[in-house]
Parts: sequence; structure tokens; C-alpha cells
Amino acid sequence: MVNSQRRLALPNPHLMENEEDYLYHLGLTTHDNLPELFRDVKFIILGGSHKTMIEFAKYIRGELYFPAENLENLCRSERYGMWKVGPVLAVAYGVGSPSITILLHELFKLVHYSNATNVIFIRMGTSAGIGVNPGTIVITDSAYNAALRKEHRQTVLGQEISRPTILDRVLAEALLMCQVDPNVTTILGGTLCADDFYEGQGRLDGAFCDYTEDDKIEYLKKAHSLGCRNVEMESCAFSSLCHRAGVRGAVVCVTLIDRLQSDLMSAVDVQRYDELVRRPHSLIARFIKRQVGLQIKENRSGMRQPSIISGGLPSEMSAPTQPTTASTPDFTVSQPS
Repeated sequence: MVNSQRRLALPNPHLMENEEDYLYHLGLTTHDNLPELFRDVKFIILGGSHKTMIEFAKYIRGELYFPAENLENLCRSERYGMWKVGPVLAVAYGVGSPSITILLHELFKLVHYSNATNVIFIRMGTSAGIGVNPGTIVITDSAYNAALRKEHRQTVLGQEISRPTILDRVLAEALLMCQVDPNVTTILGGTLCADDFYEGQGRLDGAFCDYTEDDKIEYLKKAHSLGCRNVEMESCAFSSLCHRAGVRGAVVCVTLIDRLQSDLMSAVDVQRYDELVRRPHSLIARFIKRQVGLQIKENRSGMRQPSIISGGLPSEMSAPTQPTTASTPDFTVSQPS
């Protein structure tokens, strides 16, 4: 679905039949000047809540040296939230596979109509760990559904369809190489994607529960034996749709608890919660800066200034060598050959 210029093409022939396409849940249409608004987007970062994604947008604004102007929600509906900082689009999708599936359909169309190229999609957020310490960042290398299969199942016109959950390995490894904090454990691992927060994840504290603690532990240990190191609710839909669209996708989540030890979110250290939630922010920001050719360093006055870097990533994801300026960056993203 992506040509040699890495422009997203859509295979739906019915889209050509309409004079106008209405991206209903974003509140945008093809009569808006979408290329002017979004053609320079290179990174679409998806997270759950409006609050988290506004904070991420402010953080990446500082990391990329954009002026501290008010951030405008570019969504013209109340369903989702979307904030743009240069080449980065931060989007809040809500919670669960249905919500992120709807959003991805419209984001893929947005990228297509905007003539944006080489766009990377990253879903970031929180998760529960499976046999790893709270605070561990898990970069997903395989997404498993609740039946512990690497597939996303969807019912279309009364028929259940299975599609593979494939993520970009090179992208995942490039993100892993961006973790330089020795105090933050970051790993590649499988992710268990559940259909809901309670029974789908084998929790004991929902309104209903027809299984035992031993049943839960047996299930989670089986997932662990397959390589799963965390559990959330979006990775199967996200990975399947990104693969189907031909776009590069990654999932980066921090763990808040270890489900082999506790189900209760009250077990999360309240004093550490905000710091844990922000851990993927710094990792993803470092990846973006490497891709656009920026590096933070201290000058003699103690002020942070951008400088150009080369190398530091696998050859498939090497940073651009053309200079970029802090005031009006000319962002380009290299892709695998």
C-alpha cells in the first residue's frame, strides 16, 4: 500500500466515488486544506487520555525547540484529541481496540489525503507487567490476543476474519537503542492484548469472576512462557491495521504493576505514578530527535542547544545528515532501503 516514496495509498475503491470524505470522528473533511495542515507530519504518537497526550505534546515541543505557544486541539469533534508540534502529531484515542481501530481508519485517510510521506505510528501508554518489575518499558515484538494467538480477529459482514499482528522489528530495535537511562529497564517482549480490563485480563476484582486465583496465574504463566511481558488492550488491533496499511508501527508501554503479584491498581506507587507514565515520553522523544538529526547538549552557559548527529542507529534507521535548524526545522525521516 506504500509506493517507493513511502506515501500511504488506500485500496478502498469506494473512496473515489465521493466528492468529499468526512473524517467523522476527527471532525475534518477533504474540503479542509489537509495538505497544508498535515503534509509535514512524520510521527503519529497515539496515547489513551487527553491529559497524557497534551503533556506529551508540550514535552516534545520543548525537546524539538518549538516556541511555547498554546497547543490547539485540531479535532473538531469531542471524540478524540489531536495536537501538532512540527512533524509530530499527538493523538488521544480513548481506551480499547474498538476506539483505536476507528481512529486508525481516519488517521490513515488523513495521512493519505495530506500527501504526508514516511509516517511512523507509535502507540504509547501504560500496561500491566507479566513477571517484570513495575516501571519496565516493554517495546512489543509480538502481539498476542486473549486466546494467545498472534492474530487480530474481527467480524465483518457476519464473518469472523483473522489478520496477523505484525510489527516493524527494525523500528522496535531502533527504539530500544534510544534508552540510555540505566535506571529504566527497557526490553523487547510479547504483549498480551485483552478485550477488556477485567475478565479479559483475568482480573479478580471485576463485577463478575467465574475463575480462581490459580486459574488466573496459570493463564498468565502460559502467556509468559510464550514471551509475553505485559498486557494491555490495543496492540493486536494497532499492529494488524498498521501492517495492513503498510505503515511502520511500534508499541511502547510502561508497566505499572506485576500481574503475577497483584491485580489491584491501588498497588501502584502513587508517588511514582506520574514519573512512570512519562517514561515512554522521553524514550520516544529521543528516538524522534535522532531521526530528525537533533541531539541535546549543554553549552557553556548551561543552555540546551541542538546539534547535528550522525550514526547512533542501525543503518536502516540512520539519522539524516542534512543540517536542521532549531527555529524552523526541515524534518526528514530516513527509511529502510
